[in-house]
Amino acid sequence: VQTIKGYGDMMWSDVVAQIETMTETATGFQALCKRMPKQLRDWEAYGELKKTIDEFFEVLPLLQQCSQKSMRPRHWESIMSVTGKKIPMEESGPSVETCKLMHVLDLGMVAFAEDVEDIAGGSAKELGIETKLNQIIEQWQDLAFSFSNFKNRGPVILAAKELGEIMEALEDSQMQLGSMAGNRYSAPFRGLVQEWIINLSTVSDMVEQWISVQNLWIYMEAVFSSGDIAKQLPQEAKRFSGIDKNFMKITQKAFETPNCVQCCCGNDMMKTLLPHLTEQLELCQKSLTGYLETKRNAFPRFYFCSDGVLLEILSQGSDPHAIVQHLQNVFDSLAAVTFDKQKKYTAIT
Repeated sequence: VQTIKGYGDMMWSDVVAQIETMTETATGFQALCKRMPKQLRDWEAYGELKKTIDEFFEVLPLLQQCSQKSMRPRHWESIMSVTGKKIPMEESGPSVETCKLMHVLDLGMVAFAEDVEDIAGGSAKELGIETKLNQIIEQWQDLAFSFSNFKNRGPVILAAKELGEIMEALEDSQMQLGSMAGNRYSAPFRGLVQEWIINLSTVSDMVEQWISVQNLWIYMEAVFSSGDIAKQLPQEAKRFSGIDKNFMKITQKAFETPNCVQCCCGNDMMKTLLPHLTEQLELCQKSLTGYLETKRNAFPRFYFCSDGVLLEILSQGSDPHAIVQHLQNVFDSLAAVTFDKQKKYTAIT
């Protein structure tokens, strides 16, 4: 009896550390009490002992739940609100220096057992969400874009392998955040969850635009790096020159700040230029399609060629040897072409 009553003077911080030992000790007392001779059970002392042990075991499950590491000050505030009583508190929870087990017992939690169990049980679920949320944040603090070299332009293209890993992580994180947003136990972190939903949504949108612009830029760069087509489409060549400069600005800025979230969410230049570049590249593509159509109208056999093949043929117009590989797309039953050695631009077979 003295041992169990003496628990009341223990500091709550010690109870948290020793709750398992206390449970084992009380269980041992309970077993001894049950093994006592029947003739002793009529004694007043036995009745007091049994009552003390039974009362302790009645509150013990609540103490075990309240001693979980998941308990935060907000949970203690909820318990005090339910019971209508207070315990000594500090910023991190029950006061380490002044809060004793007797203060917690004085809350009378047994009378509100269902509410206390709901609060303490909810703390564990909230901790699970908090842990997952922190893992997502830590992951995106480390994830960064990688770049590959393109021709002689330097590292200006998003590295495909690393980009694939980023997109996979993005999909997984967005699914987890979406699940958290609909979970009632995410209430304490709802603001942070919404912030990261917005962050990763922005990353997803920006990367999608970036990839689209990058693919069009690669296509147009091959077209306008050829002097032949640039001469025939001077306005579009000038337009692409401006596109090229802006695309280099974006990649340089991203190279300097490769972190995915910082690059996509904190880069106003990228937010402004990507939609503009998309629009300009589409205009170039439209003009290019019109240009190819005029060439097909002039020489209908070009309809047998894809846009890419036709562009390569037209861009190598000054070097017939370079387009031999594509001639089978234009003429049936053509296996090879031999050029006159004296007149190197004249085909003889």
